[in-house]
Amino acid sequence: MGVKHSAPTHLNLLDLPHDVLLLDLPHDVLLLLCNYLPLQDLPNLSRSCTHLNLLVGHHLDHLMSVKMISSWARFLSTNTGLLTQMESLVDHVRMKEDLMGRKDMYRLLHIRPDKMEEVRRVSCAEERVTFIGRDNPDKVEVRDELGRKVVRVDRVRWLQVEYKWSEVKLGRYRVSVRIRVEDNFTWPHTEHQPTVWTVGFPVEEGEEDIVVGVDRAWWRHLRKGMTLGGRVSVEKEGLGKWVRVVLPEVNVKRVGVVQVKVRDTVCNWWKGGLSFDFLELRRVG
Repeated sequence: MGVKHSAPTHLNLLDLPHDVLLLDLPHDVLLLLCNYLPLQDLPNLSRSCTHLNLLVGHHLDHLMSVKMISSWARFLSTNTGLLTQMESLVDHVRMKEDLMGRKDMYRLLHIRPDKMEEVRRVSCAEERVTFIGRDNPDKVEVRDELGRKVVRVDRVRWLQVEYKWSEVKLGRYRVSVRIRVEDNFTWPHTEHQPTVWTVGFPVEEGEEDIVVGVDRAWWRHLRKGMTLGGRVSVEKEGLGKWVRVVLPEVNVKRVGVVQVKVRDTVCNWWKGGLSFDFLELRRVG
């Protein structure tokens, strides 16, 4: 029948005896403690003993809520052809009964579809994405990777990528670009030759642009796999070498167009060694 639990909303450690042992705590309290653990620590906890293994199982089952599964199914219905490696491992899940053990649960908790209010992706290989030089096979190659086409920029003087999402509703949004640094990466810029990332969005009257430039040091850090913060940040994925370049959050105050631009036109030397997968518009509030 399983263990029933009604997870308490908070825990005051001062209420506990000083000599209490972990396994002496009530089941509901142990479940609450699990909420404070990083996701990567749960497998280690489950391997500690049989009791804690069962506890982690109950905790994971509790987290697989209706919202989690329904949000994931909704995400798949609009983005099936543009999944990351991690997402592809659980693309069979449409209902809770489709979960194939704890690995699927851990993957969904890593992805957190319950926090995806609205996600709109578009492949950089599609014609509706402006990609200067994409049709020149000597400079830009379109290759089948991830089970789909991606754009690999091997050697160009100018780099320019643009796209517009139409009919974007009111709310806060985040734009990101999924890229990968290849082994032949070359970026011969001086420190005063930036790559410019722009997000345009509608405000109450007119349009507004957020423009951020990144220099050669930013690219060198990215190539080394370093974590990058700032206004243009980089998020690593759980699998593979692909990363998300995340632009500043925007607040859309009327229905309209959100546009993203990536331009590197100041440095006229040959550059390349980058692959572009998709552009993403994600509602965050």
